[in-house]
Amino acid sequence: MERTEFEEMRPILRQARLGSYLVIPLKYEQGALRQEEMEKLARYYPITTADLTESVKELFRREHPTAVGTCWEIGREALVQALFGGEMGQFSVLDRREASEAVAFDFHTSYLYVFHTRVAFLCLGVTCADIEAIYRIRSPGFAEGWAAYRGVDRAGEEQAFSLDERLRALFARLGLTAFFENGDSPLMEAYTYLVSVTPQRFRELETLRRAAFNLHLMTPLDGMAEDESEEDVRYVYAVKTQSLGSYRWGCCVTSQTVCYVEARADGDLEGEMDVQAADGLPMILIALYEKYTCLRFTQLIAAANKRKMRELRALKRLMLQFRAYGTVDSANISRWHNVKQIYQALMETNRIPEAIEDITNKLNILVEHQRELETARNDTVAWVLTLFGIVSILASILSILQILAGGDPLAWFATIMSTLVMAVLVAVILIFRRKDE
Repeated sequence: MERTEFEEMRPILRQARLGSYLVIPLKYEQGALRQEEMEKLARYYPITTADLTESVKELFRREHPTAVGTCWEIGREALVQALFGGEMGQFSVLDRREASEAVAFDFHTSYLYVFHTRVAFLCLGVTCADIEAIYRIRSPGFAEGWAAYRGVDRAGEEQAFSLDERLRALFARLGLTAFFENGDSPLMEAYTYLVSVTPQRFRELETLRRAAFNLHLMTPLDGMAEDESEEDVRYVYAVKTQSLGSYRWGCCVTSQTVCYVEARADGDLEGEMDVQAADGLPMILIALYEKYTCLRFTQLIAAANKRKMRELRALKRLMLQFRAYGTVDSANISRWHNVKQIYQALMETNRIPEAIEDITNKLNILVEHQRELETARNDTVAWVLTLFGIVSILASILSILQILAGGDPLAWFATIMSTLVMAVLVAVILIFRRKDE
């Protein structure tokens, strides 16, 4: 029986180099961002990829009037310094549920995206030789994390540390907090962007599909995993290079992961991570920004003072700006069809268009309710003023009658002229109103 390409490539897939960007959702309050700390830690990272259209790239150009966010690059050394004070290296992760060997991993260049809708994302770069490291860090399918971390200090001693606490301290330094402050690990909510690098290209799409699905499950790439219950899985592939008769990459997209299987003759994982950060991450972040902006608006609406029209109007203005400039349809994301497919899969599996429509309806209902309350309040004030006006008119009439009773001709003349002038003014106003109608 002839072996499939996947079976032939299993030894190569077993040696694939692996990396990931763990995209952690964050939030901040108005005026809480610490710009000076951000500039100390990171540098501004312009989005220049040809995979996105010019109008989409403008969303990240901080000098552009329609910009919705900014990307910052955090070098590996700067990240380690910020997290550990430069006193620890050679990192590994264990499974604290059972006795197991530590699996080594390392940090990579990371990226911080900050958006105007009070949401942000830390794309934490991680590299490893064994997918088990990512599996332990992410704890997929579980309600709580069970990773235990170790590092080697300057004295060569192994020390335990909590990556969650180190990340929270970094967030606080920048004026950020975890999006869901429920005490769980910030990594539990992370969107997982996985990258694997192999030296050999792929002749068959089925080989790419199997490898990408294994990567999504965070199991070894050469495994024979199958799971028909995964209904939100989408597959997207590179265009076949006709001269070589093979494909360069394929990816698996779900609501919580996007997994790329890449072929590079040089096997350069770090180089591929940088390429993915430049080309792939911005598109993923646009979709996640739209998703979490809707969740953030829900939080802001719940916290807003419903009696204050100004707060609701400010939220509605922010929502209108978001819908006008911050949402991107899959038809406009890129000129490349496979890029459009990936973005469309993200939008569909996360039901982002429905979330945008839902939050708009909620805000409109609140604003309309507040407008009704304000109208009722204004009507009450108008009635009070009318009542005082009637009393004032009666008092004025009595005063006029007393003056006219004195028989002064000048008083009579002034009264008649004033009445005529008022009658003429009323007639003019009525004429202009009829013309307007």
